[in-house]
Amino acid sequence: MGDQVATWLIPPPEPGSQGADVEAGIRGLRAALASRVRPRGASQLARALDLVRAPVRSPMETRARLMFIRAGFPEPRVNRPVHGEDGQWLLEGDLVWEEQRVIGEYQGKDHGSIQRRSADAARASSAEDEGWTVREVFAADVYRQPRRIACLRRFARALGLDERDMRID
Repeated sequence: MGDQVATWLIPPPEPGSQGADVEAGIRGLRAALASRVRPRGASQLARALDLVRAPVRSPMETRARLMFIRAGFPEPRVNRPVHGEDGQWLLEGDLVWEEQRVIGEYQGKDHGSIQRRSADAARASSAEDEGWTVREVFAADVYRQPRRIACLRRFARALGLDERDMRID
């Protein structure tokens, strides 16, 4: 429930707003929570609010990010522009570990057409040409244990993390 509160109560920010609306929304929710006497689920809501990040574009991006955090990975930045050495825009990465130059791209239904897959692949190739590692994440990687374990291991290797230090289960 906590993760769902974080992703559904607060509308996604407009592109370019850098989450200003989300931050204002979080402050409003915190104020409303603080003003109530013994609200039902207050501790769960407070924990969920601590997990909100802006500018997240979908609930599944949040679920994927939380999967990595719960496994002990460093927290990725969300929906970050990635640029080449010359400053040219390459893509907006869903989950970006800037220091390690790793990008996680959540691939939902809207990425299913051949045109969208082609555009995604071209952007990923451009980022890889610039020294970034791009890995895809699908819903089954979040929801199905064997796929989740494989996904976490793949990302741990890409990030140079010791799998023995991760909570991969």
